[in-house]
Amino acid sequence: MQDEIMQPWVLVTGGSRGIGKGLVLELAKDYRVVFTYKSNAEQARAVEEAVLRMGGEAYAVQCDGSDPEAAKRLATQCLERFGAPHAVINNAGVTRDGLMMSMPLASWRDVISANLDAVFHVTQAFLPAMCGEKRGAVLLMSSVTAVKGNMGQANYAATKAAMAGLARTLALETARFKIRVNAIAPGLIDTDMADGIPEKARQQLEKNIPLRRLGTVGEVAGLARYLLSDAAAYITGQTIVMDGGLSS
Repeated sequence: MQDEIMQPWVLVTGGSRGIGKGLVLELAKDYRVVFTYKSNAEQARAVEEAVLRMGGEAYAVQCDGSDPEAAKRLATQCLERFGAPHAVINNAGVTRDGLMMSMPLASWRDVISANLDAVFHVTQAFLPAMCGEKRGAVLLMSSVTAVKGNMGQANYAATKAAMAGLARTLALETARFKIRVNAIAPGLIDTDMADGIPEKARQQLEKNIPLRRLGTVGEVAGLARYLLSDAAAYITGQTIVMDGGLSS
């Protein structure tokens, strides 16, 4: 038990697919990783097994962070077993796209709850332990949509823009505890969701990006790994846009 507590670990919410999966695989090179998933246990187990094959450790926990009680249970479970985390990475999120003038209230509330309320509940649940250790980092996965509007994503854009303000404010509140808080705002990333884009539409998307390609999950995960490292010890309160020049 003592060895488990002493080994640095990180939490990644929504770590069973897409960017979240990439974060788990990359961060497992340096840390023990606990990641959450909402419903697909088979997908989560596949990520655990992939990390094990790499020689790392990863543990999947089913948790809906938008439920404050579930977030508290997650924190209690993890803190009792591993101690305070080195980092909390808030990656879980959903989209419910539609024009604002006709957007159902449920679509607005679902996205606010999953993308923003969950960040509050999960981060708040772990912060006291991290402050007690006077070390650590909080990382928020925002989006280029926070700085460059996208039709049909008023709800999503609102949550991702809110993360930039949250990162700045929480960075000020936790600096005295030696905790750093930053956000990453990825642009168009080549995930499994992008696989379903017709080739002609994909080519048009790439044409609109100055670097003429989609970003990779590995590039996003690599930036996250850097921001959690000692090399980034003087970076806090920032939102780093990673979009191939799309928002330039």
